[in-house]
Amino acid sequence: MQTEAKHSLSGSVIHTDAPKDHDGEGKDFAPTDLLASSLGTCVITIMAIEAKRRGWILGNIKIDVYKIMTSEGLRKIKTLVLEIFMPSDLDSQKYKILQNTAENCPVKLNLESSVDIKLNWHQTKIEK
Repeated sequence: MQTEAKHSLSGSVIHTDAPKDHDGEGKDFAPTDLLASSLGTCVITIMAIEAKRRGWILGNIKIDVYKIMTSEGLRKIKTLVLEIFMPSDLDSQKYKILQNTAENCPVKLNLESSVDIKLNWHQTKIEK
């Protein structure tokens, strides 16, 4: 039930485990958790790339990702909800550009035909 994946270039290692409700111990990310995390980290990464190219300093961004699984039929991800917390001092033009950038995140573009994806945006003071 447990796996280990090693990144060939960096040597970084991640572990997975089946969730408790699916015969695992739930001691590590489930594979579907990694998929959900990939979406969240991709959104932040693609926004950071856009900001760097434009010479902007973004400050802290936080994304909470919620994964909702199907309750009937085959077990699969039904919905991914991203609560995206952006710095409150970000001006409206930059905010809109970053929202548009996030919509074109490669992971989102690959998933959206099979998973309902919701991006909920918030501007707030983010603590480190």
